[in-house]
Amino acid sequence: MAAAPRSPEDRRAQILDVAVRLLEAVPFDDLSIDQVAAEAGVSAPLLFHYFKNKQGFRNAVLEASASELQRRMTPDATLPVYGQLRAGVETFADAVIEHPTIYLAVMRMAGSGDERMRQIYRGMRRTFTRWIGVSLAEFGVPTTPALEAAISGWQAFMEEIVLSWLDEPTMERTEMIDLCERAFYHLLPAAGVDVDALDTTR
Repeated sequence: MAAAPRSPEDRRAQILDVAVRLLEAVPFDDLSIDQVAAEAGVSAPLLFHYFKNKQGFRNAVLEASASELQRRMTPDATLPVYGQLRAGVETFADAVIEHPTIYLAVMRMAGSGDERMRQIYRGMRRTFTRWIGVSLAEFGVPTTPALEAAISGWQAFMEEIVLSWLDEPTMERTEMIDLCERAFYHLLPAAGVDVDALDTTR
């Protein structure tokens, strides 16, 4: 008995899975539509049928890749709170280091006014922001506008440090991670948080 034909949604998802897998080995800008189509078992014209045009396909691939990056950036909730921060910084850095063209492409398109890419970019940035607010609340630290601004500023700082390190690695990776981690604790007092009063054993 012949297998039932794939629905348009299933075929579209299959094509995106192939494209995201290929991005493990090639930069986003070098992704070959012909190769994606061939490995997905469709023709290039049929691929465009599912995504309307080349830009629609590239946007869909970027969105799927960015969602995977965001998943990788989520801190490990099984670790102690302070261990989560360190592991979270390392996870963020590794995700950007392994796929810089994807992260930069999302940044570029978010800055160009693409609302969907802006939402995805903000989502990646807020992965830590939401977690940190919840974690600090466990220590009795209330979420304030100043604290939210400080956390957001730290996220931007960490992003710039990691991207700059990629261009010019003038320090060891561990030193770069240490810098990002220390910066977080230095920013908290500016938002009115007494870091010394926090129980670092939790």
